[in-house]
Amino acid sequence: MENFAGKVAVVTGAASGIGRALALNLGEQGMKVIASDVSAEGLEGTAALLRGNSAEFISHLTDVSNADAVDELAERAFEEFGAVHVLCNNAGVSTIGRQWELTLDDWAWVLGADLWGPINGVRSFLPRMLASGQPGHIVNTASMGGLMSGPLVGPYSVAKHGVVGLSKGLRAELHDTNINVSVLCPGEVRTGIVPGIRRRIASTGAELSEDARLTVDYLDASLSASMEPESVARMVSDAIGDDRFWILPNSAHYRPILDTEFDEMVNSLDASFTE
Repeated sequence: MENFAGKVAVVTGAASGIGRALALNLGEQGMKVIASDVSAEGLEGTAALLRGNSAEFISHLTDVSNADAVDELAERAFEEFGAVHVLCNNAGVSTIGRQWELTLDDWAWVLGADLWGPINGVRSFLPRMLASGQPGHIVNTASMGGLMSGPLVGPYSVAKHGVVGLSKGLRAELHDTNINVSVLCPGEVRTGIVPGIRRRIASTGAELSEDARLTVDYLDASLSASMEPESVARMVSDAIGDDRFWILPNSAHYRPILDTEFDEMVNSLDASFTE
């Protein structure tokens, strides 16, 4: 997509972090923005910043885990602006704990936002974007947690691996259409995900194990000194402009871990042919 000016972007999870930065970045480049989130307070903060930048925008409260709510978001976007050219399926949350100790509600909460959010976005928006015949781009926010796995964030990792798979499949299915796809897999970025984890813990009354508590504290410290969301947003808009699939901000130091995982897989594959 060579020219953003006058085109329309929808950003979910736009109340803070990467989503807010994406909404502002795309608005600054002349796009009309539909900023969406489940947090009314956070969304108003984003709206104030968009307003201050003289961007043309609307705000829309949406729980992306609810298919009907995402349908309503799509309907409003097309009614207000007549088209959607960029869809950023960005909303995300996490929780902390051993997979077998987390409740079904914990699993549903994370998978609802992180995996069903992008699924609902694709189902609600993509048919209309295709029918328009206009060039378009879908950006699905995964994570480095979608390329590798660690302890105590099972639902998050499951969801983000799913988003990577969803995005790869979309790229193959859309190869001869007017729509391109990117998958965003950042490393540490200064977002509100850890405060969200703490709010979730407080709301459920869960008692954290010592290793889970230390993990939350570690995430809090590492994210507070990490990449700014605005830098990620610039990388995303550049990738949209260049029609690039992989967007991997702040992730170079994960290379040894990824190499180890891929080598283990390939070596296991080779071993299976010799047995």
